[in-house]
Amino acid sequence: MERAPIARTTVPPSVVPFPKPDTVLREAEIEQARRMGLVGLVFNLIGLAFAEIFGGDALATRLFIVALAVGVLYNLGLFWLASKPSRYRTGALYAYFGIALVTNGGVLYYLGVFGPALMMFVLNVYAACLSFGARVARMALVSAITPVALLGGAMAFGVLEDPGLVTATEMLGTIGQLLVVGGFALFMVFTYLQALGVREAMVASLAERDEAVRRASHREALFLEARQELERSLQAGGMGRFTEQTLGSYELGAVLGRGGMGEVYEATHKETGEPAAVKMLLPEMIGRPSFVRRFLREVRLAATLDSPHVVTVLEIGDESAPIPYLAMERLEGEDLAQVLRREVRLPAKEVLELVRQIGQGVRAATDAGIVHRDLKPQNLFRANGDPVRWKILDFGVSKLMGADGTLTQGEPIGTPEYMAPEQALGENVDVRTDLYALAAIAYRAVTGLRPFEGEDMKRVLVKVVSHMPVQPSRIVAVPGDIDAFFALALAKDPAERFESPERLTEALESALAGRLPQPLRSRADELLTERPWPA
Repeated sequence: MERAPIARTTVPPSVVPFPKPDTVLREAEIEQARRMGLVGLVFNLIGLAFAEIFGGDALATRLFIVALAVGVLYNLGLFWLASKPSRYRTGALYAYFGIALVTNGGVLYYLGVFGPALMMFVLNVYAACLSFGARVARMALVSAITPVALLGGAMAFGVLEDPGLVTATEMLGTIGQLLVVGGFALFMVFTYLQALGVREAMVASLAERDEAVRRASHREALFLEARQELERSLQAGGMGRFTEQTLGSYELGAVLGRGGMGEVYEATHKETGEPAAVKMLLPEMIGRPSFVRRFLREVRLAATLDSPHVVTVLEIGDESAPIPYLAMERLEGEDLAQVLRREVRLPAKEVLELVRQIGQGVRAATDAGIVHRDLKPQNLFRANGDPVRWKILDFGVSKLMGADGTLTQGEPIGTPEYMAPEQALGENVDVRTDLYALAAIAYRAVTGLRPFEGEDMKRVLVKVVSHMPVQPSRIVAVPGDIDAFFALALAKDPAERFESPERLTEALESALAGRLPQPLRSRADELLTERPWPA
């Protein structure tokens, strides 16, 4: 049905305005690794500069210098890697703490296992737990405890002499030394657990913030959609200029909807009393040939389609009619936009049935050589009945496949949020263009958000052409295969998408069950490598 034009409103971006928790934690990890490499490098260089000045046991001094020299290299390497996020890998931290396990031994042997040098490990482990997570933190804990336990144990039992610069070996005795080693180990484990608890609380807080922002985004998007629909509704209802007049076989009643070029009236057949909806061109549009041609094209195209999932045409006006019109079946129910404003998201079973039935309508249009070009929630109608039946409305901007031109002079037409990239660019369209729009509608029904939002049409079209939407599993709990499905169904290149409504429906059914075929998963992975989900 013809829809009334709406005032331009500011629409909130569908992408959450804050980075997701994983991104925040990743950035914090890289920054902490960079700082740790820099601080370690500075301290190692200072140690090398003063090693000969401090003196001490010759062997311990040599081991200390070697340990510091190695430390300079691996701290410099970590700093270099973490200075550019694209170079950084978490695996560098495993190597870092693995090497530190050995070099810490050389440093402790020189400074003193039973002296204040032990305290330098506390900050390292605490910082590692906060910034790097449990696996790296365990490596840090092991690299701190192991050299103390081995060297301290050996010295306590007299296997090694303690050459430390600052030490309390003689004062402690064997029992005291063992208590220091055991106490240090327990204290480090306590520090590790305490710091991990702080990190878990921080991660939970980030997740709660992320969810709160997402819920706020949902509410604002729904509010604006409701306001837009209210603006449409205010254009409809009540008496129209043709109410109680007769057009063809139908007597016209109240206005159901108004648009820029036409009106839709409720109507009844004069003889049978059968309800209908009559769409007519506004009289002032008759003097504009392009609008008349567009309306007559819709009349002709709609009349050629025979599918239970396309609104049925009952009568069309011929040359003798005073105004071009189209009489269609009068549907009882609501469009998908109304459903989604109330329910926000649809259950998986209903999404699949929606895609299956509308896909059959798209198939009927494709077989007739028609591309709809404006599939959107407002143009999909859920007709009451048992079972419920979904139908496609409004072929006003449709296009015959293979036609050389359109009535829009190459301008992108349709609804930007559900428009395929090739349509946004004014390029050739085919069934895959409609399947993209159907996938975008399914994305809206699954996640509760439109794939792309923007403050104006231009910004939305830029996102449609150049960006991926938010990863579905970031928004709602869905099988991982759903992410892969939408990566394919919303691919920028039509050649990468599903080529038929049947393939689209089969893939969605498999994805919802977590059984997407491996070849499709691999294709999705390749696409996401080239154009990943936004952070």
